[in-house]
Amino acid sequence: MSAHCVSPAAAAAKALTAYNSRRRRWLAEPAVAEEDSLTVALHPPSEQRIAEDPDTVVAWARSWRAYDGAGRVEWVVRRWASFGSQEVPVRLTLAGPDQIASACDRHTEWCLLGMRRDALLDHLGPESAQVSAAVAATAGKWLVLDDDDFVRLTTTARWLSEHRNSGYYIRQLPVPGVDTKWLARHRGLVETLVEGVHGSRDLGIRSLPHLRDLALCDPALLAGMPRRFATSLADLTALPLSPARTLILENKEGLYALPPLAGTVALHGGGYTAPELAGVPWVADSEVWYWGDLDSHGFAILDRLRRHLPHVRSLLMDEATLGRWRDLAVREQSPALHDMPHLTDSETATLASLRDGDLRLEQERIPWPYVLERLLPDRAACPGDK
Repeated sequence: MSAHCVSPAAAAAKALTAYNSRRRRWLAEPAVAEEDSLTVALHPPSEQRIAEDPDTVVAWARSWRAYDGAGRVEWVVRRWASFGSQEVPVRLTLAGPDQIASACDRHTEWCLLGMRRDALLDHLGPESAQVSAAVAATAGKWLVLDDDDFVRLTTTARWLSEHRNSGYYIRQLPVPGVDTKWLARHRGLVETLVEGVHGSRDLGIRSLPHLRDLALCDPALLAGMPRRFATSLADLTALPLSPARTLILENKEGLYALPPLAGTVALHGGGYTAPELAGVPWVADSEVWYWGDLDSHGFAILDRLRRHLPHVRSLLMDEATLGRWRDLAVREQSPALHDMPHLTDSETATLASLRDGDLRLEQERIPWPYVLERLLPDRAACPGDK
């Protein structure tokens, strides 16, 4: 049989390709979708191919004679000198999404897509091209939801669309079964649907503020406040502080172990969110030190922070520290591999040494006496420093 002859299985594969590539457009424009079709040319064999392999050709023709799937198989009579007149299948025509979906065994899925699309449009109405596009664009996500989660999705999207500026926290939403974790898992999906309705992904709700841990290494900088406390970034910005230096630590453990240091405030950097601290005026106006893990991500955070605070200096992130405590390092499983153009030459050399050995040395692993000796070489002791 000719290598070009198309079997029922091969035609189903072509239908599946068309289904996957056209499904989104069908969902977005149902009226247009009904006019869509797919024609699969079956490429019947030539007389020469029949002569070379008659049994395979007969089996191919019988497979199409027995075909009871979707669409219409068109047969024509071919006349050959050696074989006389023979009726052969030449094309399969599939009319509309239903037939195309059925031909590739996706009819049940297509029916579910249609029902759920209609339910979403009913909840998000009035229907518009933008809403339909948003529903179609998110089909892959809402299709896989179980029935309970889909109901949560429709009711949540509807409530948020109708209450644009509620100012509620997530737990306050009057939607059965919806809590912080549910919305966190499905937030992107909900935002896209709301954007289709209003043109904005803003859900009009509030999230609990991310709190930053702060240590007043010099209590005199803010009399009457606890030595250590946590507060939001907005409240951090409003604090009446004027430290001579700010020490940003990647991890909290070191923050809580710091000794008194004159004129110094210490902050938890919060990993890759550390650059947010550049927007705090009293941080930006002070001498800033960053002490992160001796690993590629620690340097990546430093690089990102320095884009916003060019004067930031690194602490205990050098080859001397790495060399002295190399035996405490472990293997870095998922290193950051991108370029870091805002590092100094010394920092770049230390990063190269870490990468050469696939190493990471957590800041807490460095013995504390060594840290205290090098914490700030020019530090002045606060009253009460022992």
